[in-house]
Amino acid sequence: MRASAFIFGTDLLDEGHERVLDNLQQRGGLDSVSFSATYHDARDVFAHNPKRHVFRNEGDVSWFPVDPAHYASGMVPRQAVAAEGVDALAGLCQRAQARGITVTAWTIFTHNSWLATAHPDCATRNVYGDPYLTDLCPAHPRVRSYCCELATDVVRRPVQRLLAESLHYRPLEHGEHHERYLIPLPLEARALMSLCFCTHCRNAATQAGADVPALQAAMRAALQPVWEGTVLPGQVLLAESARESLSQYVAARCATVTSLVAEVRQAIAPSGVPLSFVDHAGTMAHVMHGVTADDDVLSSSRRLGIDPVAISAVTDEVCVLGYQDTPERLAAVLARYREALGPQARLSVALRPLLPDCRDADNLRQKIRLAVRAGAEGLEFYHYAMMPLNRLDWIREGLAAAGDVP
Repeated sequence: MRASAFIFGTDLLDEGHERVLDNLQQRGGLDSVSFSATYHDARDVFAHNPKRHVFRNEGDVSWFPVDPAHYASGMVPRQAVAAEGVDALAGLCQRAQARGITVTAWTIFTHNSWLATAHPDCATRNVYGDPYLTDLCPAHPRVRSYCCELATDVVRRPVQRLLAESLHYRPLEHGEHHERYLIPLPLEARALMSLCFCTHCRNAATQAGADVPALQAAMRAALQPVWEGTVLPGQVLLAESARESLSQYVAARCATVTSLVAEVRQAIAPSGVPLSFVDHAGTMAHVMHGVTADDDVLSSSRRLGIDPVAISAVTDEVCVLGYQDTPERLAAVLARYREALGPQARLSVALRPLLPDCRDADNLRQKIRLAVRAGAEGLEFYHYAMMPLNRLDWIREGLAAAGDVP
């Protein structure tokens, strides 16, 4: 079973390749590394970085040189200034593979504020037509071309796997810095405001049978009590008469994401690099107000336009975010995926030996055992930069204890 840790380019810059790889391989007992080939904006607290403890990531950048000629879509990534023109991804591959460590290219696709701002016609748009300049729309033809171009550019390096993050729609929250929601905005309202109504999404839903103009009118009427400050706790907003069109609209979103994943996988097929698709549903309770850790995880997937059953048929692996606080909750999540996807589906599981998920080594040990019992192809540990180094001890001990799981 593959065991990997997520790392940033700044880890390699600030600590050096050999120290990072020594820590992962020798102290953590890991045989793989998931490197941020591209990454988005964030401000993080680094636990053990020798040069900085709080760092604003240079957002929406690649850690490899970019040739604009490779991007016929006209949407061209920008390389991290800190990389100084060096191909950090290829350099890591060379050093890691000399040690017998495999490299996964952890790649962010549609969550890109820089590209969405530069190409606002490609951004997602809500029911009022407001653009969300943090996210590219998976239905837009140029965005779909860009996703394939980015994937094929990444796998020109000698990576063993492409881990695709944000290859789907995203919710209203967790998009911008300093997001403010200063009026009651219940889960149903947040879900409605998360739907994209750009031209391409509307056309796809119309072809799926949805009465899009009527749905838009019904959604705007449903949201009006929110803006007027008169919405009541537990109040159902959307009229029953609009729910069939809403269901068709959501189904069209899922079909859009599934076909995009299939296109990306086909684009990289000549390289022989397998595609692992990150299903973000496991972290929705930490992101979307009103979603709880005990909600059906597959319902959370659909909020993102993800049909895990359909996705599992067009990707090589589904990466489940097991960001749960208790082993019992993680067991329920893994059982739900196995029930839906079947015993043959290839899964990996991401775990955080950090707050709010994990407070001690035993908690992590139990979760590792559960993932092994669920037949996980691999474990992904988030995140090297953010964890105290003693968490590597927890990981190594947990992996060793899982070795005797039947």
